[in-house]
Amino acid sequence: MNKKLLPKFLVVCFLLSSLPVNAEEVINKNIEVKSKVEVLKPFLTLFDAIDIAVKNNYNLKLAAERINVAKYQITENAAQGLPQLNITTGYNRQDPVSANLANNSGGLGNNPQFAALIGSARVNTFQNQVSLSQVLFAGFRIVDGIKLANVNVILAEEGFRQTRHDVVSNVSTSYYNALKASQLIQVNNVALKQAEIHVDQAKRLEVAGVGIKLDVVRASNQLVNTQLQLSQALNTYEKSKKSLNLNMGREIDYPIELNTETKVPTFAINENKMLQDALQNRSELRQLRLRREMDEINTTIQSRGNWPTVSANASYNLTDNAVVNSNSNNQQNLRYGLNMNWPVFDGLLTYARVQRSQNSVIQDQISIDQLQQSVILEVKQALLDVQEAKERAILANSSIGLAEESLRIAKVRYDNGIGISLDVIDAQGSLNQAKSNLVNADFDLNIGRVKLYRAMGVDI
Repeated sequence: MNKKLLPKFLVVCFLLSSLPVNAEEVINKNIEVKSKVEVLKPFLTLFDAIDIAVKNNYNLKLAAERINVAKYQITENAAQGLPQLNITTGYNRQDPVSANLANNSGGLGNNPQFAALIGSARVNTFQNQVSLSQVLFAGFRIVDGIKLANVNVILAEEGFRQTRHDVVSNVSTSYYNALKASQLIQVNNVALKQAEIHVDQAKRLEVAGVGIKLDVVRASNQLVNTQLQLSQALNTYEKSKKSLNLNMGREIDYPIELNTETKVPTFAINENKMLQDALQNRSELRQLRLRREMDEINTTIQSRGNWPTVSANASYNLTDNAVVNSNSNNQQNLRYGLNMNWPVFDGLLTYARVQRSQNSVIQDQISIDQLQQSVILEVKQALLDVQEAKERAILANSSIGLAEESLRIAKVRYDNGIGISLDVIDAQGSLNQAKSNLVNADFDLNIGRVKLYRAMGVDI
């Protein structure tokens, strides 16, 4: 060992020997835990998938940009009530067209201003104007326009909220589609092993002279059917993972490891309260109510179409005409005043616009009433689906126990020569179907809860 490293090595050995026993155990346990954590594969939970989708989904990004556009509309409407300042400046140059024209004009040709007028002298012209205008009264249309823009921002935010609920619902459905296919793969793998064992047993009995060829054919046919079901489940699993990645806004082939224990949170069932919450929280209903409010504001704006508009304006003008080799003509003026525009009669245009806006309000209310009934139906159907899935899960659990017992009896009878192979095949098929029914019931239960959350307009 290097002599320079020897003192450091002795110090480390001394420190380790002086550690208490429990400290050494803690170090060893930490090492074991770290090694186990490194071995475990990270899996994607349902809420992780939702968080990823909320950050990356393209529809949500578009909805967020619509909110920004709506906010700029407020500034655009408010700008109509602020002072408008304009500055205009220009420069023009006039070069002589013909010198003979000035020589043939007698004494006037020697006048610089006349020479500039007839184009026989070079002239530089500078024009500058500063104007200021301010709307003093516009029949409250600007104020109503700002109110309308503010409601439009809230409407865009509700649109974002609706899009978010749709994204959460789509991600949850894709997640459980993939999870369902994954669990069916496990069920079919177990069934495949049982089918292989049964084929081997039928062949041994045939070789021993106590079995028949028909039993081998039946067992082989069951094996092929199980392999087909397994292949279908694998194909569905791969497609479901790609769909989940798409809904999350990730690459289609991004690797995914699902959490098989993921469950959608449940809650106490109170139908009346759920219906009230749904009618209050559903984003679609909120958007229709906001559209009705916007149409009411627009009706008010249209009703003020005959109101006068009063504005003040002021302008300052500076014009400088400089004739080369002569004097310059400088002109300055300041103008200011008030303007009023009052459309006393517009051929009933305002009346028609008001009637059209009022009709839009009536249509909005009809749409609200119709959607409310649809929401009520959606909530009640989701409640029925959840209840039915719960009952199917209970029955599926019971049928699994019965199917396992039936398979055990069929195998014992077949092994002892008092049963037939068809009984074993039927029992294995019943057990596989019972397990698949449990997987389907569990899937329908979680998807039913997702739909119930969506129907109520609340987050999972």
